[in-house]
Amino acid sequence: MKQLIPALASVSLAVLTLFAPAMAADATEYQAALTEARQTLGDAESKVQLWSTSEILLEDAEKAAASGDFNLAVKLATEARLQGELAVATAEREKQIWQSHVPK
Repeated sequence: MKQLIPALASVSLAVLTLFAPAMAADATEYQAALTEARQTLGDAESKVQLWSTSEILLEDAEKAAASGDFNLAVKLATEARLQGELAVATAEREKQIWQSHVPK
């Protein structure tokens, strides 16, 4: 079950992306997505589980927003937040099962 969490999160993101209404995002929506992503990634970093791709996604989101493409910026920030959530879930899982990885 626990191994399915990353797969389910990826599927959820794909479904949300495909079936999201075709509305144009604006700067306010981008700022909200960016704030959520930064908070989640901060939590992941504090648990020493930050993924190497998450910071790149935020940088790309900032570039997209600077060029006025808020739809892409929100999508990238949301993906970074989801990576952060998966990283936190991984950290919590490892905290619970680390003893089973120690040779006896």
